[in-house]
Parts: sequence; C-alpha cells; structure tokens
Amino acid sequence: MKLYLARHGDSVVKEHGHEPLLSEQGKQGVLLLAAFIKPLHIHVDSIFHSGKVRAQQTAELLSTGLICANGIEYLTGLNPADDVTVMANEIMKWSKDILLVGHLPFMSNLVSKLVADNEYKEIMFFHPGSFVCLEQIEEVSWSIEFVLHPGLFR
Repeated sequence: MKLYLARHGDSVVKEHGHEPLLSEQGKQGVLLLAAFIKPLHIHVDSIFHSGKVRAQQTAELLSTGLICANGIEYLTGLNPADDVTVMANEIMKWSKDILLVGHLPFMSNLVSKLVADNEYKEIMFFHPGSFVCLEQIEEVSWSIEFVLHPGLFR
C-alpha cells in the first residue's frame, strides 16, 4: 500500500477574520507539481482533505495529476493539532492507496509516527505544497519513497 501525503500550498488571508485561501503562487506551485506527477500515472482510491479551504483547493489541484477512483472528500482528523496516533491507527486499517491533504505540524508528525513510530522525531519538513509518498513495507512499517515540493519546479 502507498500513502500519499500533501501539505496545502502557499496561502494568504484575503480579509481579516476569513479563512486563508491558496495564493496565486500557491495555486501555480501545486499545478506545477500535479503536471510533474501526471506521467507517473499514480492511482489513488480516494483523496481526503482536512476541510479547510486551502487544503480542499490543494486536493482539487493535485487531483489533476492523479487517477482517483472515488473523488475528493473531507476527512476528520487532519487538522494541525489533531492526534496523529488516531490517524495512524486508522491508516493501518486501509488497504488501498490514499492521498491525505493537511497542515503543519500534523503532516510532518504523521510521517514521523509512521516511519519512526515517534511523532516527535523530526524526519522531514513539509514545504507548502509538498507531496510525499510513503510505502508500507511491513504491516506496521513504512518508508519514504519520494518527496516533492513546488520549489523544485521554479
């Protein structure tokens, strides 16, 4: 099984008190990344996002570079302060390739939990718009297959 993880692209607050949206630079960066991964023919069963607009926008843009069987949906448990262990336990029940789109520090902590079984061990930093592929190599063991971010394409 492969698990794809993405952090939302660069964002900006347009009006005080409103939820941040992807900036134009953020949109372009995620689209560049989606164009790069398209020839890889990555298949996912579903794309899940945190419910925040910038994560949903990122999921929608990334979907242009993926083959997705069941579309894009909100999934609880992907927000910045959510419990990584709860999500890691949920992931262990899955058998199909999935993309999760979320935020810092959650995404970085989730990689650490899955790869090193320690969410506090810094394994990698998620730049805005990062796209990471983890591969399950044993029932409870994961390895990082690749890491991409929009800065690589500018």
